[in-house]
Amino acid sequence: MQHLPLTVTTLALAALLTPAGAGITFGPLRAKPGESVRLVTHSETQGGTIEKTVEGKTSRGTIDVTRDRELIWTFRQPAEDGTMRGMVRVPKLTAATKTVINRKADNFAESSPLTGKMFSMTKPPKGEWSFQLDGSVPLTQIKTEIDEMKVYLKRDWYPSHEVKLGDSWEFDPTWIKMIIERNLDKAQTIGTMSLRQIRNSTTNQTAVIDIAIHSSGGDFHTDGTEVVGTVELSGQVVVNLATMLDESLTLKGTVTTTTDRVVESSKMTLPISLVATKSFVRDTALP
Repeated sequence: MQHLPLTVTTLALAALLTPAGAGITFGPLRAKPGESVRLVTHSETQGGTIEKTVEGKTSRGTIDVTRDRELIWTFRQPAEDGTMRGMVRVPKLTAATKTVINRKADNFAESSPLTGKMFSMTKPPKGEWSFQLDGSVPLTQIKTEIDEMKVYLKRDWYPSHEVKLGDSWEFDPTWIKMIIERNLDKAQTIGTMSLRQIRNSTTNQTAVIDIAIHSSGGDFHTDGTEVVGTVELSGQVVVNLATMLDESLTLKGTVTTTTDRVVESSKMTLPISLVATKSFVRDTALP
């Protein structure tokens, strides 16, 4: 008779013996030696609308935006002084926009200068994460991407105390907002999570968490441009409780942005769909 591995047997017993009203406690990521985390995000709008007014003349049309990201994070043993260390490889950072106004189509696609790059990152015990780039790309060209990575590393979504089914808590959704809408940095944003379900199986235990994000406000730029907008998103995140890896994140909603300049204004309404997945990989590209 073939025996199940100890870890599988233990998880199976936990699934059978866990009381229905028992809570869970989130913890740090548990990766095996040599494992990296592959993060893939895809966000898109389909059927977005745009209304543009220039010197009193209004035009209307459609807009579609697609953003794709793939990053591989590898965390190494901390240095003797406690400095956290790691590597990040960027297989893909791309964006594409298609607008059609008065039957005239305009397509724009870009790939970040970080695409194909690999660099190290460090965080001293009382400091912030920093990235050690090779200098081949001016920092001014990649500041937005670097800021996004720093926010990702700083994110703290889950409470340290035990939570039970139906419990809710607030979280900081800045990283999600940066992927969805970069023009609303100063907008007030509220994010809430609620533990919806604990799924038990013979191989793992996962937490299904409902997410709601509301953002509203505006930014004023030195050139006189005013950007005002709202973000309304809802969806779910699934966390593997054995590894504490948030394996999937799905969100849908609407982003509305109004931009006013001296002689022109525009309003965009974008139906947003965001999917992010994570998995453990062994990154053969690392030295």
